[in-house]
Amino acid sequence: MFDTVQEALDAFKLGQPIILVDDEDRENEGDIVFPASFATQEKINFCAKYARGLVCIAMHQTIAKQIGIAPVYSNHADPFHTAFFDSIDAIPALGITTGISAKERAITARQVVNPSAKPSDFIKPGHLFPVVAKEGGLLVRKGHTEAAVDLCLINDLAPAAIICEIMDEDGDMLRRNGLVEFAKTHQLKMISIEQLIEYRKTISKDLKFSAVEQSFDPHPSTEISDSSIALISQAQLPTEFGLFKSLVFQNSSTNESHVVLLMDAELSNKPILRFHSECLTGDVFGSVRCDCKAQLNHALEQIAKNKHGYLIYLKGQEGRGIGIGQKIAAYDLQDKGEDTFQANLSLGLPVDDRNYQDAITILKQLRVNDFSFITNNPDKVAAIQNAGFQFEQIVVPPFVTKENKKYPHKKSHSQLSEWLFSLFRFINYNCGPAFTKLSP
Repeated sequence: MFDTVQEALDAFKLGQPIILVDDEDRENEGDIVFPASFATQEKINFCAKYARGLVCIAMHQTIAKQIGIAPVYSNHADPFHTAFFDSIDAIPALGITTGISAKERAITARQVVNPSAKPSDFIKPGHLFPVVAKEGGLLVRKGHTEAAVDLCLINDLAPAAIICEIMDEDGDMLRRNGLVEFAKTHQLKMISIEQLIEYRKTISKDLKFSAVEQSFDPHPSTEISDSSIALISQAQLPTEFGLFKSLVFQNSSTNESHVVLLMDAELSNKPILRFHSECLTGDVFGSVRCDCKAQLNHALEQIAKNKHGYLIYLKGQEGRGIGIGQKIAAYDLQDKGEDTFQANLSLGLPVDDRNYQDAITILKQLRVNDFSFITNNPDKVAAIQNAGFQFEQIVVPPFVTKENKKYPHKKSHSQLSEWLFSLFRFINYNCGPAFTKLSP
């Protein structure tokens, strides 16, 4: 009937909803549960459409204090003593209108676990209903609230999770047999609270939490951008290099969807990391004007060899950020004798218009800190350094062909020539004071 706790933990850690069932002699109900840090429009809508219960956010007491919410009762008559607190919406500055849409409730949920969140980030009352766990978690109270928070703490996630009771089409609560069918239909892992309690008794891990210790996103650039990135789908992906997990993260502000290929067969090995910018012409069509496909394959080979690593494939970065149309236009100018720099500048475009904030946010959500970073691009190195990660750089070997030999050459200009070209570009093209190297 039930899956193993470890199976549920593995799914939960990646943001996948699971089903938690309590005792038959208690409520005998099942709740959809997933981490608030992975809240998306799709997942909130799933709760509303298929689970049909009240969409709540279970959280640790420390988070409740940090965001400034209080209990809504003075004389508690609930026999199970569920600790409902002030209902909330995030503020309009974070993308909220009425607060009721699935998208906006997801934004509110993600803002709750933003380490820089403060009381002024929320409006009360709202459309997301906080319930606060007792200190000590499941070992003190056998409720869905405590179970959800414990699941987060066990997985080193910010201790807040969306929970929603599961009802049938007639509005009655689903019980054990109905929950089994629901789990099968929607391909969700299901465990009991009793299973989780027994698991907690076997681990020595301290599940205490404080806001200052939260590691979910220690270096937010802005509250809005950090809360806009969320995991929306995942699946196994067999490739010529081996079996990877594929994760899709979407930026709700730009609608760009980035793909992470993850291999974790040997967790004792330090993971290898690669940021790879989208290159349709190279990665898909096999263009030999660039070395992008060769670098992509090299990174996947190294990750597979190490059996632990991450490739973050960044959409929206075609042609170093100028887009496919302008990239092809630049190719035409290159055919007429201009080099890579000159072609972009002739079109009135920056030499490199990429940024790596989405990749940084994804990396933080994956809880990856110490890694080997495959890149020759100093801008990527700087982005990683500025975000506070621990890493060592692995230089990418050259992949030179007759058609692209000028391309890698342009990546190795001396500092003086780079400075002079930067100055020239700033004066004549007003593209900004900082030169960026041309690594993919």
